[in-house]
Amino acid sequence: MDIPYTVEPRADTGLYNAKVGIWLFLASEVMLFGALFSAYALLRTASPAWPSGRSMLSLPLGLMNTVILIAMTITAWRTRKLALTSAQRALTVSSTFALLFLIVKGFEYHAEIARGFVPSMNTFLAMYFTLTGAHALHVICGLVANGWAISGRAGEAMALNRIRLLSLYWAFVDGVWMIIFVLLYLS
Repeated sequence: MDIPYTVEPRADTGLYNAKVGIWLFLASEVMLFGALFSAYALLRTASPAWPSGRSMLSLPLGLMNTVILIAMTITAWRTRKLALTSAQRALTVSSTFALLFLIVKGFEYHAEIARGFVPSMNTFLAMYFTLTGAHALHVICGLVANGWAISGRAGEAMALNRIRLLSLYWAFVDGVWMIIFVLLYLS
C-alpha cells in the first residue's frame, strides 16, 4: 500500500507529509526549549547573586563551538539545492561538524568538572549543564537522523526530501545554540 504525499506535494497545500511532520516536530522543540529558557529567566531574576558566565565558562571553546555549528548548518542548508549524491556528501560533512561540536563540548565539560564546576555548585551551573546537555542530545539525535537520511534506502526522491528537511532541523539546533551562547557564555 502506497501512502499518498510521501514524495509529491498535495495539490491544495503544496506540502508533503514529511514537511508537515518536521514543522510539527520543530514546534514541539520550540516548546521544550522555550520552557527551559523560561526556567533560566525565572531562576536568574529570582537569584540574589548570579555568576558571570565569562568567569566560569571557556569563552574560546564556546566560540569555537559556535563557529562549528554555523559551518555545520551552512553545509546542511546547501543540501536544499543539490542532487542526491551531492546532498548526501554535504550532509556527511555536516555530520563531521556535528561530531566535532560534541568532541569540543566533551573537552569543555571535562575541564569544568575537573575545576569542580558541577551542577550542584550553583543554579547557574545547573542551568548550564541542563541547557547545553539538552542541546548536545539534540545534536546526537541529529547525527542519527543524518545517518538514516544519508543511507537513502527509501528511494531517491524520498531520501532527498529527508535530507532537505534535516536542514530545517539543523537550522533550529543552531538557533538554539546561539541563544544558549548569548545567555550563558556572554552574560
